[in-house]
Amino acid sequence: ESFSHSHKLRETLVAVQQLDKNMSSLRAWLSHIEAELSRPIVYATCDDKEIQRKQSQQQTVRGVLAAPHC
Repeated sequence: ESFSHSHKLRETLVAVQQLDKNMSSLRAWLSHIEAELSRPIVYATCDDKEIQRKQSQQQTVRGVLAAPHC
């Protein structure tokens, strides 16, 4: 029984360490996304094609944020 208890404790420790690593990665990813979203929108030209390109970029970011990350 002691072995079983010790084994379960080790498994729990590994799971907690993995969770900590995953949370750290998520924090870094969120910081990156926050930086992307806080940048002002700059248009290279003032035409429909450029506006469509910017809308497409925004939709891509929206899709990334809406996608499950588990």
